[in-house]
Amino acid sequence: MPAARRRTHQPSHHPTLPTDPPWPATVDRSARILVLGSPGSGKTTLAARLARATGLPLHHLDDLYWAADWTRPDPRAWERTQRRLAAGPRWIIEGNHLPTIPVRMARADLVVLLDVRPRTCAARAVRRALAIRRGHHDGLPALVRARAEAGHPVSATQDFPRLLWKIARFRARSLWPAIEHTRDNPHAALVIAVGPGRAHRRRARLRRHLRRAGVSATILTVRQLDAVGEV
Repeated sequence: MPAARRRTHQPSHHPTLPTDPPWPATVDRSARILVLGSPGSGKTTLAARLARATGLPLHHLDDLYWAADWTRPDPRAWERTQRRLAAGPRWIIEGNHLPTIPVRMARADLVVLLDVRPRTCAARAVRRALAIRRGHHDGLPALVRARAEAGHPVSATQDFPRLLWKIARFRARSLWPAIEHTRDNPHAALVIAVGPGRAHRRRARLRRHLRRAGVSATILTVRQLDAVGEV
């Protein structure tokens, strides 16, 4: 974990966030929510269920990022897209894209971070890739999906070995930087949901690290998000 800088975490009056679920039902309908997590952690599914539970507009960053041939946008154009989304009065934005997290974090009321074991995420990524190869295109970004449904051959991801490497390194390389970014907005509530597999030990470790870092967070298990469905 990177060296921590202590901060004073000021309480926010929205969204109302109890320590016990079902918390989504109490989220302010004018809230702005970030959903973060490793590829394969279930963040896309969770964001969709949150959108149904709250009525908030939902934006999947991968749908906006990837072109039909898996090419990336110009970085400056991508940042402008992020700023346009974040400027909205109410939203759920799902996706990591760590370099542009500060743009979204500055406007967020609630950050939900899924912490799921790498092997679980990798297994889900493999299953999704196999499903795409069998013709189930729901797991593809919007423009890639449209190309596939038009009959063109597409790959399951831009670079599958790189995706698996990203999953394997998410906790070491991305989890704590994402948490650190919450310091940029002390009014945003942070929820960390721990996935299956020794969740009680993981929660205890997270509490210790967060306490040392001076970061306020509500730590749940993924199972406690059943109020908005399984992830």
